[in-house]
Amino acid sequence: MTQSSPKAKQKLLDRTLNAANKAIEAAEDLVDMAQDTAKAVVDTASDTARSTLKFTTDSAQVLAMLAGGGVKMTTQLASETAKAATHLAQEAALQMAQTYFSKTTLTIAVTENQLNKQLRQMTEDHPYIDHITVNCGNDRLRVDLDGHYQRLVYTVSLDFDVLECKVSHDEQFLILRHVNSHLDAQFRQANALSNFALRRAAVGTAYLIKKLPMMLDPVSFFLDRIEGVSSEGANLWRVALHKNLLVELLHNRSWIVDKLLNLTDATIVPGLSLLIDSEDMLMKLVNQFEIRSMRVLPNRLELLVGINT
Repeated sequence: MTQSSPKAKQKLLDRTLNAANKAIEAAEDLVDMAQDTAKAVVDTASDTARSTLKFTTDSAQVLAMLAGGGVKMTTQLASETAKAATHLAQEAALQMAQTYFSKTTLTIAVTENQLNKQLRQMTEDHPYIDHITVNCGNDRLRVDLDGHYQRLVYTVSLDFDVLECKVSHDEQFLILRHVNSHLDAQFRQANALSNFALRRAAVGTAYLIKKLPMMLDPVSFFLDRIEGVSSEGANLWRVALHKNLLVELLHNRSWIVDKLLNLTDATIVPGLSLLIDSEDMLMKLVNQFEIRSMRVLPNRLELLVGINT
């Protein structure tokens, strides 16, 4: 093998150095590219992370707002739905109760105390009556009147048979037949003997008739001056309920409300258990009641009320 000349060796060294320099430059370029790429990746990752975080935060806030609004909306819708369902149930209950009372009646008792309170309002301006008390029996009425006329002070007891009770849209009246009277009287500031004689004479009404001018008979003397009471003939009297305060008593809706609220078993009346929870719905039912019949019984007036459909 022959040895290379120095000139050939120098060329080979130059080529090697040149290749090495290019390799170094390529390596540097690769490093720079790698650094730039790494920086871009880091920057991109940072921006993405920030965007992702912002998006996640904003989304959470929106979702929270939607969730909160949804809860409110759901609550409101649930409330409105419950109200609507309750109203529909009460309307259905009202119809059931109406149907029930169109086929049957509810018994209402007006006590003697309630009756007397109303009668005393009716007679408070009567010129000769100071006090009135009514006692109820089986189709009987006993009326006790305390009054005065000039110096005469008296108590009159009147007994009536109740021949007819009529309560309807067109007619509201009682027909009474006077069957007995009892009078007790005395003079103010008179001696005991005079009053004793007067009481003895009062057993026969003729004596008192003479003492009380204007008085044709004890019944007319009092009843003719009570609003709504008129004579129907011998011993017969008509009490026109619509012309005096008695009709207010009979049509007092509170009696019906109390009766419905105090039924021992509300389930007897279909739908009533729902209606009693609403004052408005209960009054819608009560305001439809009408008196179908009335009767005088011991210690009370008995009303049968129902609904006409």
